[in-house]
Amino acid sequence: MTTDNSLVNANDLASRLAETPAPEGVATALRRRIDSLDGSLEGEDRLGRALNLPWTATSIARPQFGELHSRLMDELFVTDEVADSLCDHLVVREHQLTSAPDASGPRALLCLVGPPGVGKSHIAREIAEQLGLPLATVRLDRLGSPDELFGNQRSPGEIMGAIERLGQSEVVLLLEEIDAIGGGWPTASTPGQAISDRWTTARAALLAALTDAGARRSFHDPFFDVPFDLSRVLVITTARWLPDIPPLERGRLDIVELAGYVDDDKVAIARDSLAPAMLREYNVATDDLTIEDDALAALVRSYTAEPGVDELDGLIRQVVRRALTRRALRGDTDPVSIAIEDLGATVGRPTRLGLHRRRRETPGMTSGAVVRRSGGVLGQIEAVQMPGAGRIRILDTAGADLTGRYAIVPSYVRSRLSDLSVSARSLEEFDTDLLVPASDLPGDEGS
Repeated sequence: MTTDNSLVNANDLASRLAETPAPEGVATALRRRIDSLDGSLEGEDRLGRALNLPWTATSIARPQFGELHSRLMDELFVTDEVADSLCDHLVVREHQLTSAPDASGPRALLCLVGPPGVGKSHIAREIAEQLGLPLATVRLDRLGSPDELFGNQRSPGEIMGAIERLGQSEVVLLLEEIDAIGGGWPTASTPGQAISDRWTTARAALLAALTDAGARRSFHDPFFDVPFDLSRVLVITTARWLPDIPPLERGRLDIVELAGYVDDDKVAIARDSLAPAMLREYNVATDDLTIEDDALAALVRSYTAEPGVDELDGLIRQVVRRALTRRALRGDTDPVSIAIEDLGATVGRPTRLGLHRRRRETPGMTSGAVVRRSGGVLGQIEAVQMPGAGRIRILDTAGADLTGRYAIVPSYVRSRLSDLSVSARSLEEFDTDLLVPASDLPGDEGS
């Protein structure tokens, strides 16, 4: 039965529809749904929110790519090659939007690949700022079900939810961790964990919906239940480890790989970006607190071993907060300068000095590169001998016995005794255990 209130609501929705610049096909579908309203508040809410979607394109200034290129290199310290690749994608996208907005065909998504802390999210924010567009971020590895991404009849998905929330149809949509969609990272308790079949299907559906021009113009979220044009949305994805993405799906991505920073770059980033941003956050003038370059260099070289700057950012934050607290406890307002001598009392003893010293001075110990999803790091490799019968074992720090997988190592040692200055007696009368760092890559334990 149709009540008077439902008639009033239907008339109100019809009036709003008449003023909504939705495409003809969408307006017809919405009119049909308004005419068939059964008085449920849920149905009216869904229709009202569909009417409020940004059905017209927002007029914005077109990007200045020269300025973007300069800022990427000067502010984010990316290489010239990376800056060129990013601008390549954006220039082609701009050309497609302005010269052939209704053309069909593939539309590759920009994908930034690299370990944590190398600036993938910062690059996306910088691009959004230079384009004058709002940014919405979706952590794909934290989604509980594909419905959270694509929507259902009870709530919109993350994609259309971002459009509704930002109130315009041309935005930057950052989809983080596409290689681990649905939380597919292995952990210490589940080393063999992989993305489930439903999430593999969801990722394939996501790429199909966003990398085909025709599909983009008619994106469907079950909550709104009408097609919406996403052709003006700049989609940027991130990934840590490219091999986790199937080759067919990689073909739908415009991949830009970001390497880790060298120490000198980290010092510059800390001085010119991290520390100033922190001071602005705490409302502290730049001449009121300074960190000496030697102190920043010590934090980089003696306290961190990451390819990016996430850990460094946390250390600088710790140092700055402690310096401000100590000044407050002293009851003065004098400018603060943080020197290398001040670090020990705040962040403790250096954690990286021992690795290099032991590599030179300790027999039976060296260091080697370890490949991980979180980036390449230096790890210790240790050899221990004990009386025995000439057995050589290869173990990793996670407790796995890798001897069978790397049987070539004992054979190589025995075939090169003279070259390696190893006596035959030491192999016949002693057992040797070789401990190598563990890797979190499937099939690459101890690599």
